[in-house]
Amino acid sequence: MLSKLNHRIYALPTVLFLFLSLLFVSAGVFIQNDERTARISKAQSVAEQAKISLEVFSSERIQALHNLMQNWPTFEPNQVDWFNAQALSLMGMQKGFSSLVFIDANGEIAWVATPSTGIKTRIDNGLIGKPMEALGLNISKFSEDLESRLLYSSTAEHHFIVMGRAISPQEPKHGFLVAGFDVQTILGVMLGELVGPQFNFQLQGDNEILFQSGELLNDGSIVMLEPFTFLEREFYLTMQSQLSPYNAGLLIIIIGLLMSALVSYVLHKQLKGAVNLSVSQQRYLTASEASLDALLIYQPADGDFSLVEANSYSRYLFRGACDALRAMSLAEQTRFLGMYDQFENAKNVAINGVPYEAHVQVISDKIWPEWIKIQVVKAGENIAITVRDITERFRAQHDLKRSEEKYRRLVDGMHRHFVYTKTVEHNFVYVSAGIKKILGFSAEEFCANESKYVRQVPDETFDIRQTIARGEKPEPYVMRYQGKSGELLAIEFSDTPIVDDQGLLVAVEGIARDVTKEIALQEEVYFQANHDQLTGLFNRYAFDEKLREILEDIQNLNEPKGDEKYSTPAGFEKVASIEMPRAYCKQSVMCFIDMDRFKLVNDSCGHPAGDKLLKEISTIFRQYVNGQDLLARIGGDEFCIIFRNQSLDEVTKRLDKLLLAISNYRFVYDDKLFFVGASIGVIEINETTQSAEALIKAADNACYKAKHLGRNRYFVFHDNDSQMAIDDSENQVLHALHHALQNDGFELYSQAIMPLNVPNQDMASHLQHYEILLRLNGRESGLISPGLFIPLAERHGLMNKVDMWVVDNTLKTLESNPAHIDNVGKVAINLSGITLGDEMALHKIAKRMQSTTVPAEKICFEITETTAVTNLSAAKHFISTLRDLGCSFALDDFGAGMSSFTYLKNLDVDYVKIDGSFVRNIVHDPIDHATVTAINNIAHSMGKQTVAEFVVDNATAEVLRELKVDFGQGFALDKPKPLAHRVQWRVKLASA
Repeated sequence: MLSKLNHRIYALPTVLFLFLSLLFVSAGVFIQNDERTARISKAQSVAEQAKISLEVFSSERIQALHNLMQNWPTFEPNQVDWFNAQALSLMGMQKGFSSLVFIDANGEIAWVATPSTGIKTRIDNGLIGKPMEALGLNISKFSEDLESRLLYSSTAEHHFIVMGRAISPQEPKHGFLVAGFDVQTILGVMLGELVGPQFNFQLQGDNEILFQSGELLNDGSIVMLEPFTFLEREFYLTMQSQLSPYNAGLLIIIIGLLMSALVSYVLHKQLKGAVNLSVSQQRYLTASEASLDALLIYQPADGDFSLVEANSYSRYLFRGACDALRAMSLAEQTRFLGMYDQFENAKNVAINGVPYEAHVQVISDKIWPEWIKIQVVKAGENIAITVRDITERFRAQHDLKRSEEKYRRLVDGMHRHFVYTKTVEHNFVYVSAGIKKILGFSAEEFCANESKYVRQVPDETFDIRQTIARGEKPEPYVMRYQGKSGELLAIEFSDTPIVDDQGLLVAVEGIARDVTKEIALQEEVYFQANHDQLTGLFNRYAFDEKLREILEDIQNLNEPKGDEKYSTPAGFEKVASIEMPRAYCKQSVMCFIDMDRFKLVNDSCGHPAGDKLLKEISTIFRQYVNGQDLLARIGGDEFCIIFRNQSLDEVTKRLDKLLLAISNYRFVYDDKLFFVGASIGVIEINETTQSAEALIKAADNACYKAKHLGRNRYFVFHDNDSQMAIDDSENQVLHALHHALQNDGFELYSQAIMPLNVPNQDMASHLQHYEILLRLNGRESGLISPGLFIPLAERHGLMNKVDMWVVDNTLKTLESNPAHIDNVGKVAINLSGITLGDEMALHKIAKRMQSTTVPAEKICFEITETTAVTNLSAAKHFISTLRDLGCSFALDDFGAGMSSFTYLKNLDVDYVKIDGSFVRNIVHDPIDHATVTAINNIAHSMGKQTVAEFVVDNATAEVLRELKVDFGQGFALDKPKPLAHRVQWRVKLASA
């Protein structure tokens, strides 16, 4: 027996050592192989993510270029400015472009747009005027595909990808669009963010290393992806996860061998000691020493109990007071530890033999545990007490409770949000208290009756539940509920599926929020973006979109598509959507309407009257359209109606009724009665219609034909009317314009610019300040408004001659009335953009100013803000030349164009004329009030005086006085009158 025991003392530890060593070595080898596999998998995953990110980046930028080319304007007078604004907007929204280049149809670089910061570029404005080949790219005019090249710039020390295409291969006149990309910067940002420092990687393209991080080690863990396309170039991505600084497998093997040896040695010692113990002692020691509890044996002693035996763990448990407690009786020990009541419980166990158990908080600081579990049982004549340290468990329970309370407070306190839990059948079993703040129902009411409160579910509900069933998170969706108070609320749910280890769905959790206000705001913004704020009709943008849809429908209807069937949408997805049921018809009819005598109302009563007239007219129009027709306001007094699924004869009958209603309509404003009319251009929309632009142009020409034929009538455009671009009416105006230039057929008008901060009693002595206005004498038709002949003059290149006529004849009028000059402070003369950029016109004006007897300081030239900014260098030269002669300058319509105070600071003007669109509603519109305040204050800070246009009433004038605006101009202050009357009246007044 003893021999067998001795044999076990050495054999068992040896076997254990060999077994543990083999186990740890196997584990170390496995971990090393698993680590290599994990590195390969991680590198593969990150490489795929990087590839996807680069492909997404590439597709977004290419799509942006296609969108820019698709939106390229057909009739844009200055394509460079349009392109520069669009390019800067595009580069501001989508980072990564190093340059955007517009090349004209001749292959010369017209403009280069570059971002302000963050990207290196090899292409700048220094290339303007050079051929396309200077970019390193040669593009075919007729290719539909983007052409791309990878180039290296020694100046920027970066690789660049240059790609481009003809803007419209079908219309080469638009030129080319080329985009440049800084490859190093893009890859550095994107790969640096996605990959991180724990990976070595290399990106190649065109047999060149474009980007590299770290060194690739050939240890079998290198991942090389299939080639992919980035910005139309083929790239190769190689990636490797870096080695851990610690070899976990080898470390486990070494530690495992040491632990195996240590365990075997301990086992050997235990076995050797066990031989020397009796069976009973061995059992007791095994049970006692293996226990995680302090085991204490007490025997009765004169009404108390004395400690007989304690295991080793008790010394650890009561460390710090072990020696003091050893010499005490049980009553003294409990009193020492501040838990004397436990002594009485131990006595009761000794008396009645019923075991006792309790969790006790330790108040004393003499031992380490804060909470202990006490068990007392009777063992023969003695009592056995086990004590376990449960401090960590109680702390964990306390922390968990506090965490749950904190989570509940956080969840219940979320504003307009709540969290929820649903079953697999999508029944709510828990919602946080936030539901009551949103719907008014308690959490219990909502869970029990949720289906009763639902008013609308998303159309894709089935797809959402299928996605959740697969264990995938769906996109957030919106459901509509009826609240306790009856209101309809929109709630957005974001579901997260909860699955078990087998991937089966066990619950759905998520967070929901009240999006009622957001949806209402989106609908309001959408409505405002597509509707005219004055009349509530569709605006020009929405009309153009719908017109293109109608043309597409007609074209698609006439294209044979086999057995394809058309369907009509059954409803609307958004309240504010402009979507209308599409009536697939053979033809529609468009009517272009221009109001007759609208300008008379505006000029006589001001813009508020004009606004009121437009509202009432739009109400009349609504009475003659039905649900499938389209009615829009596309300009100041211009409207369009598209009658759908109706023949031309049917439409003309309705137009007869509409014109009769308009002719019977009387507009009354401030005791003034006005008769208005409507000139309507009518054109059929059918399969022969080429484009929306051509359609509108033809309808517009037909409208002017109707106006020429006598107004308040319609004129039907036919295919043989294609030469009506300049009709008889327009020819008459053009003829009158040429006649006026040759025979002084214009008439000068004037409107006073009144000081707003001069007392009434001093107004009479104040020098006059007025603006020169121009009217064209049409002989038989009377005076022609500038709104008709100015666009014709600009279109036919006559505007600089008109400007010279105005300057010359204004000076002649003043020269012939020297007495009037003494009463004049400033005479403002408008100059067009054509004159501003005409060096010969500048020379003529300067020569005329030098030869006149009118003091130059009496003359103020007005130029519009948009014209000045568009021709900034020419404007500065023009202003500088005439200011040297003593003339002053005013910046007209400020705020309606670029509205840049930087330009204002760089233009040497004396007056800033605040655009009337901000002034006319300043009394009622706080935004207009703030805008005028800002313009006025900044202009004053620059030493410039301000003039407010469109002062339509006394209330507006009072507000402007409060804001310290210097001058005002409008019907409330003075109405336009012939310049000759003003000059003679002042002369007569002076002589009197």
